[in-house]
Amino acid sequence: MKKRCALVILSMFLSFHLFAGKIEKGFQSLDIYNYFDAKRLFEKALKRDNVAASYGLSIIYLRNDNPFYNLDSAHSCILRATTNYSSVKPKKKIKYSNWGADSLKMFEHRDKVSSALFEFAKLNHTVPIYQRFLDRNPWSSHKDSVVFYRDELAFEMANQKNNAAAYQEFLKTYPQSERTQDAQMAFDRLNYQERTAGNKFIDYISFVKDFPNSPYRADAEDQIYGIATKTGSLESYKTFIDDHPDNRNVPIAWKKMFSTHLQQDYSTGSIQAFLNEFEDYPFKDELMAQLNSVDRVLYPIKVRNKWGYIDETKEFYIAPKYEVAEAFHEGLAIVQLEGKYGFVNKSGELVIDAIYNDAYKMSEGHAVVEVGDKWGLINRTGEFVINPAYDDLGNLNEGLCYFSDGDLYGYFDLKGIIRLKQQYSDADDFDQGKAIVSKNGNYGLIDVFGTTTIPFKYNKLKQYYPKVYLAKFEGNWGLISNQEDTIVAFEYDFIGSMKNNRAIVEKEGVFNYIDPKGHLILTDWLIIYPEYRQLAIFQNSYAKIKYEKGYNLIDTTGKKLFERDQLSLGDYGKYIAIKRADKWGYLNKNGRLVIDYNFTAAKSFQGKFAQAGGAPLVGLINPQGEYVVGPYFERLEQFNDTVLIAKSRGKYGLLATNGDTLLNFAYVSVEPFTSKVVQIETREEIYYYHLKRNQFIRKEGD
Repeated sequence: MKKRCALVILSMFLSFHLFAGKIEKGFQSLDIYNYFDAKRLFEKALKRDNVAASYGLSIIYLRNDNPFYNLDSAHSCILRATTNYSSVKPKKKIKYSNWGADSLKMFEHRDKVSSALFEFAKLNHTVPIYQRFLDRNPWSSHKDSVVFYRDELAFEMANQKNNAAAYQEFLKTYPQSERTQDAQMAFDRLNYQERTAGNKFIDYISFVKDFPNSPYRADAEDQIYGIATKTGSLESYKTFIDDHPDNRNVPIAWKKMFSTHLQQDYSTGSIQAFLNEFEDYPFKDELMAQLNSVDRVLYPIKVRNKWGYIDETKEFYIAPKYEVAEAFHEGLAIVQLEGKYGFVNKSGELVIDAIYNDAYKMSEGHAVVEVGDKWGLINRTGEFVINPAYDDLGNLNEGLCYFSDGDLYGYFDLKGIIRLKQQYSDADDFDQGKAIVSKNGNYGLIDVFGTTTIPFKYNKLKQYYPKVYLAKFEGNWGLISNQEDTIVAFEYDFIGSMKNNRAIVEKEGVFNYIDPKGHLILTDWLIIYPEYRQLAIFQNSYAKIKYEKGYNLIDTTGKKLFERDQLSLGDYGKYIAIKRADKWGYLNKNGRLVIDYNFTAAKSFQGKFAQAGGAPLVGLINPQGEYVVGPYFERLEQFNDTVLIAKSRGKYGLLATNGDTLLNFAYVSVEPFTSKVVQIETREEIYYYHLKRNQFIRKEGD
């Protein structure tokens, strides 16, 4: 029995040393590059010592100076060796160290294998190879680099496909990638584009429902709003608000709905009617502010070269901060800031930004504005109804405005839709459903449908008075109706305005008068004289005519007022100014001298008074020839029956017709503003004076 045990122990000892000899011999063969013997020895030792043998084989497979070079085999062997190393007994680990196969060397070799695989992956540069490396080498120091290369390549492949599905797959596969944000942005953009490529209303609705957190939701909501309110009608805004209460444009829709309502009628009654109909309007404070300000008169005022607005309470309603401030029209006024024009409301809010090179007042809820050197049309909210792309653009009149972006004109409607295509060489505003236009240099008349009511055959065409047009044909002037019926034959060189139912007509150096039906008034034609077109116009049913021996006044039948012609004569009035030997006096309509020749300057009586005096200064006289206002003024202008705007020593003031000074002579100008208010200008300021109240309209203390 003892003998048998001894034999077993001896057998094991011999086996270990035999095995140990193979491993040691394998490493010895490896040291002298005898790869064939080394590989054979390591393979025979695999069953007995998998760790050391696998390590030796991995070294052989990694080296490319032998026929056994194989990176995958090198990786498998070293992975087996390092994985199982911890289970090796301590005594065996000492042997490994003696053979140069300790753990440090093994793990250093593993790094070499992974580095070689890393270079191989970079050389092949495919996503699967990079991913295989990461799956098999989670411990590699090259892991971050491989992740970077893999993600960049995968992202580039998604870029090449350039569709939402590709980026969505990238995000799903590589959720931790540094490219996640870029991929997400690309996915969001392409997903939105692809799902709404047809620009259909329902597509935008579905997108908002399916992707409520998309960064493109806002744009989708804008598209829904734009399509739903494309007509710009009040009804379209209301329907949008009801159908899409969560859309971000609902507040805008409410305001545009109100603005659209005001385009039809800007008045207290109109605003109140809107409030009554739409009690759920969310901006009632603003609406009430508008309601309270509709009838408030605001005066543009200038203080230290800045413009603002003031009301009759004499407090600034809108502080002076503008370079220019014009009068209000339809509740909005043009103002200028930093050289650009915008619009302010009566609450002082700049509701349309000052961004335009020029602007015209509101007309039918719209305004023509200039951007660069092109013209466009905006509505009350500042939205372009007609983009600024036109060389010429008319104001909106009767729902239409002319436009030109070259040599030809057409007409837009208030929604910016072309109603009459570009076909006219000139165009004018519509008036009572008609517009004067031209084709090839000849003028005619059209209606709002473009139907020609007066053919294009006239050299000139102008509205004379309602339904009657002044026309020039083959070099001569005549009058026609809007149906082209001839009222006055085309035989005159000139036809003047109709005043007191009489108009001057001229031909061949002589002139006459016609009535509205074209009948001549005078039997004998009169010879023209300098400025006769102004002097011979009928005023107060009389016209001043120059004859061979002097001037006379004729009535509307052509009958002379005075038996004798006069050397110089004023216009018709209660008493008529007449000149004799460089002095002026006054005749009554019977030709009797009622005020002696006492003046070197005089005008006929207009109402109760007449201007007279010693040129260049004048005053005001009564029918007795007495001065009620002394002759000390360079200019007198009748403001009303009892007030005069006067100029003395280069300054303007106000006088009563009884001679009292109402406003001192200290102003650069005094101009009528309303029937009760005059505008006053100094060097740096413009403010107002209320005649009925006898008070200034300006901020107290200024």
